[in-house]
Amino acid sequence: MAHMATHVSDAGAGETKPQLPGSGKLQTRDYITIGVYNVLYFVLISVAAGVTHVIPVGMPLTGFACGLFGGIPYMMVAAKSHRFGAITIMGILLAVLMGAMHGNYYTIATAVAASVGADLIAWAGRYRSLNVNIISAGVFNLWSIGMFLPFYIGRNDYLGALTAKNGAQYSAGLAGLFPGWVLPALPVLGVLGGVLGAWFAKLVIRKHFEKAGLV
Repeated sequence: MAHMATHVSDAGAGETKPQLPGSGKLQTRDYITIGVYNVLYFVLISVAAGVTHVIPVGMPLTGFACGLFGGIPYMMVAAKSHRFGAITIMGILLAVLMGAMHGNYYTIATAVAASVGADLIAWAGRYRSLNVNIISAGVFNLWSIGMFLPFYIGRNDYLGALTAKNGAQYSAGLAGLFPGWVLPALPVLGVLGGVLGAWFAKLVIRKHFEKAGLV
């Protein structure tokens, strides 16, 4: 009997407990998921930015549009990975791409900070709550604020550089789109666009989320 009890105890000790969602290290398939959807995300926000830049007065709405267009790839990363770090890496890759294209260090900083914050929020819901993931999408989209911070931090130097590159008329036109009162509106538009984009994703690919066990 003692031998049998020891055997059972040893067998039980060898069992591995299933990991909770949000725990464990990122796997190879997670990195593939991040890469694929990050490319899709970047393409879609590029389209969004192109739309808002066609009409100059639409430029302050760029962050809002990026949130709308980027909702599906963001929600897919959150739904497929279930591990902390996936959203953060997504934001870091975005920061690298935006930094390489525009040389705007503010965007790099806001992208990293927003992605870590969004990852923590999604992790709090163990990546299984659609509503929590939608909120995290709004926070993630705060990266877009960095695109326009040069109009408020070092404004004169930035406008001077724009004047030297594109002319005084172009510089003055952009400056008129970003007066001081627009600054507090940018994060509001960013969060709203991210939330609406994620909510739209929920409607479009609801069956996928249900299959993945999200509630």
